[in-house]
Amino acid sequence: MNILSSSQIKTVDALTIERQAISSTDLMERAAERCTDIISREIPFEAPIVVCCGKGNNGGDGLAIARLLKARGYAITVILVHHTERFSDDAQINFGRLSSELKANLVEIRSEKDIDRIELTERHTVIDALLGTGINKPMTGILKAMAGKINTSPCHVISIDVPSGLLTDGSSAEFTESCVHADLVLSLQLPKLAYLMPENRSIVPDFRIVDIGLDEHAIAEQKSVYYYAVEKEIRALLTPRNKFSHKGTYGHALLFAGSKGKPGAAIIAAEACLRSGAGLLTVHSTQQVTGILSFRLPEAMTQTDEHDSFITSCGNLETCRAIGFGPGTGTAEETQHTLKSVIQQFRGNLVIDADGLNILSENKTWLEFLPAGTILTPHPKEFERLAGSFENDFDRLQKAKHFSTRHGCILILKDTYTHVCMPDGSVVFNSTGNPGLAKGGSGDCLTGIILGLLTRGYAPAKAALIGTYIHGMAADLCAKDMSMESILISDVTGKLPAAFKVLETGM
Repeated sequence: MNILSSSQIKTVDALTIERQAISSTDLMERAAERCTDIISREIPFEAPIVVCCGKGNNGGDGLAIARLLKARGYAITVILVHHTERFSDDAQINFGRLSSELKANLVEIRSEKDIDRIELTERHTVIDALLGTGINKPMTGILKAMAGKINTSPCHVISIDVPSGLLTDGSSAEFTESCVHADLVLSLQLPKLAYLMPENRSIVPDFRIVDIGLDEHAIAEQKSVYYYAVEKEIRALLTPRNKFSHKGTYGHALLFAGSKGKPGAAIIAAEACLRSGAGLLTVHSTQQVTGILSFRLPEAMTQTDEHDSFITSCGNLETCRAIGFGPGTGTAEETQHTLKSVIQQFRGNLVIDADGLNILSENKTWLEFLPAGTILTPHPKEFERLAGSFENDFDRLQKAKHFSTRHGCILILKDTYTHVCMPDGSVVFNSTGNPGLAKGGSGDCLTGIILGLLTRGYAPAKAALIGTYIHGMAADLCAKDMSMESILISDVTGKLPAAFKVLETGM
């Protein structure tokens, strides 16, 4: 699913109006109807609803929603904020369509003193339709005051298309306090880039995409490097297993993982690899780790390093299709030399995580010699060690894109909406997963999944996208059966078969 800028979305709106031969007012009505359907399912019938409207098109959406909710029997109050003299044309039309009963309950805000008289309690739901996507500076005056009133009240807040005051295409970090902080955002047709940035977690804790019927060809015509992963598109990447196949068909994986006192990382990554399609797996580690692994996961073969505490050699790499390096390996000097040898000698597919990334951050010249399509899977701190500090999340995104294109690698920047940065400069934001993944071993599981997919024969880009999505989906399946507080990463690995089944069948 494309992620477009605010100016591109305006272009799509205009093309939709032209190609579907409808008026802008009719398109606004369609959007209001779709939003009203969702609000009606979300909000109890007895809850009083306060619709806060500006005088632009976002306010027009709010005025139309107020009318439609009133027609369904909700108790509606409309607050109209006079932040400018004129309505937009469509907002003016929808203001005129308000019933006499709604106009009798209209509260007009012309100064901050008017705001002081508004009472919002925990019983109220506020529909935020003050400002839309067209802003380029912080809200001031009565708009800022109205946002402050909403934010300091115990009411439930639903923003239409965008929380008022939030920049959709750039960082709002310097004026977060002037934005409306929503509980839910109804994003019209497409997600906005700002919703996927951690810096906006308090402003957009949750969003829902509302299909308002914009022209699909118009959306596809807009050039974008940002995408949002959805199940239908990930499912299309899958390749069924061939009936006339054998274990050799699906490749041999080699996993460098674990060290003395750290067998868990190797066990988690190894099981995830085998549950993700690899035909064969050999784990290279210390004697302690390989001994435990033989009992815990008999399906995996082992290769014991000559050193008791950490990995010091890479052995024969010719028989394997893909290599995973880093979970629990430590960063001993000999282990660093082993990773260097892998980078120099191996020409298959490679995924590097955890201590492998820490080794690279200490030897950054090695980045220039990574095999094309190497997959790196850092969390934010690991990425900062690799690429340097950043000013805000949008700056971090640009650094991640630059890093990936410069080094010809696929960078999976792990976060709430994990960023999969491709060598061509495109970025896919993952849509699955939950806070239950914020546990030790989560990254080891992801590395194993990706290694299994690479070994099975998927190209690195597909393996990165499918692996990230299936990792999050398995955690989401866990969350249906247990508290996120109690999810272990072994639970997530155990849900991989079910997650693959859902992705394969859509059921």
